[in-house]
Amino acid sequence: MCPALDGIRILDMAWFGPGPFCATLLGDLGAEIIKIHEPYPQRRGGLIMYAFPEGPDFPGQRNCKTMGLDLKSETGRGIFYELVGTADVVFESYRPGVVKRLKVDYETLKELNPGIVYTSLSGYGQNGPYRDFVGHDLNYISIAGLLGLTGTPDGPPVIPGTLVADFAGGGMAAALGILAALMSREKTGKGQFVDVAMTDGIVEMLFLWLAPYLNYRAEFKRGDTIFTGKYPWYNVYETKDGKYISVAAFETWFYANLCQLLGREDFVQYQFDEGPRRDEMFHYFKQTFLTKTRDEWLEILRSRDTCVAPVHSIDEVASDPHLLARGMIRELPHPTMGTVKQVGSMLKLSDSPFEARNWATRFGQHTDEIMSQLGYDGERIKALRQAEVIS
Repeated sequence: MCPALDGIRILDMAWFGPGPFCATLLGDLGAEIIKIHEPYPQRRGGLIMYAFPEGPDFPGQRNCKTMGLDLKSETGRGIFYELVGTADVVFESYRPGVVKRLKVDYETLKELNPGIVYTSLSGYGQNGPYRDFVGHDLNYISIAGLLGLTGTPDGPPVIPGTLVADFAGGGMAAALGILAALMSREKTGKGQFVDVAMTDGIVEMLFLWLAPYLNYRAEFKRGDTIFTGKYPWYNVYETKDGKYISVAAFETWFYANLCQLLGREDFVQYQFDEGPRRDEMFHYFKQTFLTKTRDEWLEILRSRDTCVAPVHSIDEVASDPHLLARGMIRELPHPTMGTVKQVGSMLKLSDSPFEARNWATRFGQHTDEIMSQLGYDGERIKALRQAEVIS
């Protein structure tokens, strides 16, 4: 069996949030990921160290290699240009304009390698009035409208439990764009520029609410839509043991089963009621779920199709039997730690199974290997390291 992206080399200059997530997705699919960082990032004592912490108990990032290279020096850029000639993809997440100043932008690199797929990932994109604004995940989901829809009608916006813009709107979207551009190259022989904005990704994911507004001026408020808590049959309830259960009985037959199992078959005809019946149903559901523990309710409601699930804590996720069976929590062999527990891959291909081919556990770990592949001998590598061009 061969990895799906075997033979694809990606030069990764995106170190934070969405960058490592994109690299993990593509690396798990078999691409060779070379993470390019400045020669001595610890000197800055800042954020880049957060992206790749070092220490005896840190396993590092799987399926990637690291190389310290000074892109601000002419010699370092020359080495980078050599690497570009061997690569399929360049991926960066600097602020717009930085790569142009460093002379490692798409227009420069495509002259060296017309087949290069160059991906820029940023908060707001490479053009538009917000292009140069700084921001983080919370800011992107704010502008895109997701934060404003999240929470209860009588409360403030609620911050989601993960970095939705970074990972879904950014890293995952970038991986999709890269794969599409590689497929296009198969037909045309040419690479192209991929502009990924995390805010754009969230806006597209809100099509369910934006499309009706754009066409019919239908407005939606926080906690007042079908999928954000408007109805009692698509909601979250506390149980007797202080835990929570989620109910999502959207289809009429699932809803009918739920009402019957909760002892109120008379509610079946009022699924979309927005008057007193809805208030009565909310009150009844809340009080009824408090009479049994979460797991007792799961056993009862799963006896028939009702669309229910436990609201898991992180420790419950890590030990969930289904997630273990699906390989989403797994132990992987590690070169220095024996085995390490990791989140598995969501991508499951029948002929290209996931594996951990290599690990990057420290900065510059693979610099000598990569330089040797470019034809540099030991003495030249030593001299470049002493000159702090590489590390």
